[in-house]
Amino acid sequence: MLKDKVRECATIDRVDPYDDSAERQALRKFLKTCPEFQQYWANYFGLIPHTKIEDDPLGKCKVDLGLMCQTYYHIYGLIEVDVFHSWEFGFPANYKYFHVLERKLKYFLPSDYNSETLRQGKPGKPYITCTFNRYHNQMCSTTKENIVKCLHKYGVQEIWMPKIQEYDRVIRCPLDENIHWFGIT
Repeated sequence: MLKDKVRECATIDRVDPYDDSAERQALRKFLKTCPEFQQYWANYFGLIPHTKIEDDPLGKCKVDLGLMCQTYYHIYGLIEVDVFHSWEFGFPANYKYFHVLERKLKYFLPSDYNSETLRQGKPGKPYITCTFNRYHNQMCSTTKENIVKCLHKYGVQEIWMPKIQEYDRVIRCPLDENIHWFGIT
């Protein structure tokens, strides 16, 4: 089963395959120290006062982070983080796409998480996904708008994942101007 393969493979690089605390911390560090990422964040989410970044805003093993109101339980945006261990100093030249797992689409397409919002004609929650290199000092990111555009243009593709020796379903987003790159020292 795919879930077991992913879990098994993830434990090669960490004890708990679902422990993305290093990536969550890296996002917070980029937000504090990287002016280019701060600008990207502000352009996408806006400058909303009295907010915080909350872990697991929808519950455990769902979306990683939420941009939340400090006072009330209100989610302004969702953030997914992960790490690409093969990416050390330079992004691997043989990779031409930013992959988004199909199972993550439920956080911004019609689903139990946001169908009411979409049914009311609202656009749904802003959503970004951020992938870090092995050392957490480089990151690339894209938005739900780009993911949806790639979904409509290219569809969901089942591709072989050599590391887990299994197929997985992904949306492949070309490494173009819709993929944003950031680095810290």
